[in-house]
Amino acid sequence: MKQYTGRERVEAAFKREYADRVPVNLDVAAHCARLVGITDEEFWSDPEKALKAQMKANELFPSDIVLVPGNPVRPRTYAATIERKSGPASSRKRILEDKSALATLKFRHPKENQSYVTYLKMCQRVSSMFSHLWVFASVPAPWSAAAELRGLEQLIYDTADDPQFVHQLMRRTTELAIARALAVAETGVMVRCGDPSAGCGVISPQMYREFVKPYHQQLFTTVRKETKVRLGLHMCGYTDPIMEDQVSLDLDWIDIDGPSSLKKMVEASRKKVVIRGNLDAALFGEGTKEQIEEAVKSCLEVAAPGSAYILSPGCSIPLNAPLENIGYFLDAACKYGRYG
Repeated sequence: MKQYTGRERVEAAFKREYADRVPVNLDVAAHCARLVGITDEEFWSDPEKALKAQMKANELFPSDIVLVPGNPVRPRTYAATIERKSGPASSRKRILEDKSALATLKFRHPKENQSYVTYLKMCQRVSSMFSHLWVFASVPAPWSAAAELRGLEQLIYDTADDPQFVHQLMRRTTELAIARALAVAETGVMVRCGDPSAGCGVISPQMYREFVKPYHQQLFTTVRKETKVRLGLHMCGYTDPIMEDQVSLDLDWIDIDGPSSLKKMVEASRKKVVIRGNLDAALFGEGTKEQIEEAVKSCLEVAAPGSAYILSPGCSIPLNAPLENIGYFLDAACKYGRYG
């Protein structure tokens, strides 16, 4: 029997073909950091140490997919500056705590931001090191970037109190998301845009369609024209009411979280896009071996027929999850995910 690489398994799913088994995605580098003497803070702040943890994760829990570690887009390193007479905004406040600051808000281009340049180099290194696997990097999508700048709760209030401001801000964060996505795509890795706070557990379907979807459309349509890498979307939580909206975007794959219906997404997608997910991530922290096995089998029964499916936790695995549970998931994936 042919021995498939992780990259070949994933590409088979995108071609609606079959390899030896369903491709599997496990992002557990953070969980393996302490095994190589790396603290949580070091993992998130030092790309080199994050890569060391990633190598350990792939050694212990082989995955067909690798997420590039060391993403610099975190609250304290958000790549934005505000030009005002009083100087830069306080790090203790949201950058757009005062809405008028939007008029003078300037984003550094990813290639002019040293933190992001370091991340782009990491994309290239990981792609080279794990050339036998399918590699992607995560880019913040417009709504979540806007929420980081303004504050999520206040941004939601703004949709009612000042919708024009929200649209102005979304246009700006969409420009930034496009620049970041294109910069990442130039490294050759795949691009996943993450909008975790745009799900229906946070905003209504109507809010998504008015304030988020148009900018998702602009983001993916623009990037699609400029690059050939595969594009994905991640939104946390419950997304059943907007699945048709998601599928209408110019995407190659959609992540689906545990609270959403995998069956409904399969029906909505009609295999037009690849689905990645939706095993409940909480099971890794609280579930038994038998429960994890049953969850794996359930996902496979619903989504594996017809290919175009990647077995994966729906979202981030709890950091306190026992490593044995991660192993149980991988064992079940290899046992029950085989084709034929």
